[in-house]
Amino acid sequence: MKRLVSLTLTFIILVASLCGCTAKNTPSADGIVITDSVGREVTVPAEPRSVCVLCPFSGPVIVMLGRGDVITSFTNNAARSRLLMQICPSLQNAVVVKNSGSVNAEEIMAKNTDLLVVNRGTYDNKTERAKIDAMGIPYIVINYDTAEDQLESVEILGKAFNNGKKAKEYVSYFRSVAKRAQTAQKPETKIRLYHSVNEAVRTDYEGSFCAWWIALTGAQNVSVQSGRLSIEGEKAYTTLEQIYVWNPDIIICNEAQVDDYILNDSKWQGLSCVKNGQVFQIPIGITRWGHPSSFETPLAILWLMNLLYPDTFEVDMNTEIKDFYKKFFNYTITDSQLASIIEGTEMREPKTERGSE
Repeated sequence: MKRLVSLTLTFIILVASLCGCTAKNTPSADGIVITDSVGREVTVPAEPRSVCVLCPFSGPVIVMLGRGDVITSFTNNAARSRLLMQICPSLQNAVVVKNSGSVNAEEIMAKNTDLLVVNRGTYDNKTERAKIDAMGIPYIVINYDTAEDQLESVEILGKAFNNGKKAKEYVSYFRSVAKRAQTAQKPETKIRLYHSVNEAVRTDYEGSFCAWWIALTGAQNVSVQSGRLSIEGEKAYTTLEQIYVWNPDIIICNEAQVDDYILNDSKWQGLSCVKNGQVFQIPIGITRWGHPSSFETPLAILWLMNLLYPDTFEVDMNTEIKDFYKKFFNYTITDSQLASIIEGTEMREPKTERGSE
């Protein structure tokens, strides 16, 4: 195995020398010094011309910062976002260099990449980190495990792409929405909620990002309360039998078509919330709102507050959604796009065709 890694790194270095990428990607004296999410101090180009984004959270942030035009390669996660492509058409020319697997170093260097944005998971993988180090391209590590990690990452990217003002505007908006939800008046009896993540029986666990933002709304997140879950890496799974034991008042789903699956599959019909039609698709825009790598979590918080407390929480979601994309992307959402976002359709290619067990 060690010999295979060594040969791989040798190949990468050889390709780099043939492409002339090593010399091109040496940070210049007038670069910007960045301290990234893992405390690394790195000098990045003051005006990057070709950026590879290996962090699903960071792509929309860079577009927001007005530099989507320099993204030349990215992950499949970003490529699946139809709305992001509409907001920033130049992304249609970017190539996918990572799809739930190993980083394609050869493709990255073929794009004359002069800056990489890497997520913490890729950096923590010793094999992938060695591959990235061998390319000789400056890179920023971004972490988005918690809300504070995400807000710090937005500010790091704001500095790297010379738009700290826009970054601070987003951070301020996120904090204001979180405070608004946290301080809003809520009924004493909490609504029991089950959150389906990607698959029907994948859900939240204590300490997860989704558990945090749902807690802000005052709902009782049933999977977080019991702890009866099967943990596989950063994913948590339950069973349909356990969901029957929890008997939630409401189910929310973050992946397109999973709500239809739950509402129509015979095995779920005995749940009172299914009988009552209390199964809802979380809106999907650039990302699945509220997903751990989502840039649109503030909208997810407002949406859920509006769903849970329609009589007491005042928010015009149509206006809020249109204002969000106009403010942060200078993009006007049409009524047709608005309907698709709210329904969770069309704006993003679904990861799964239906829920699974």
